[in-house]
Amino acid sequence: MISKATFICIFLFSLFALHQCEQMDVGEIDSSSKFYVPKCVKRKCGFGAEIDCWCCHRDSSLCYYNVDDCVYDNHCPL
Repeated sequence: MISKATFICIFLFSLFALHQCEQMDVGEIDSSSKFYVPKCVKRKCGFGAEIDCWCCHRDSSLCYYNVDDCVYDNHCPL
């Protein structure tokens, strides 16, 4: 059997843990569950030459030879 002192310690620890959960901001959980999807991805371009280029993740018809051109282009959707 569990002694009264052990029961009281477990009960107090449970109350402390519950109190800490109430104090936590819900935004902390939401921000940790999101994952990063890059705006541009590296692909092969060209016909036969197979040159590396950077294409928009959402619109693969928009491709650039420089990653900075792809990232900072306003036509490339997020």
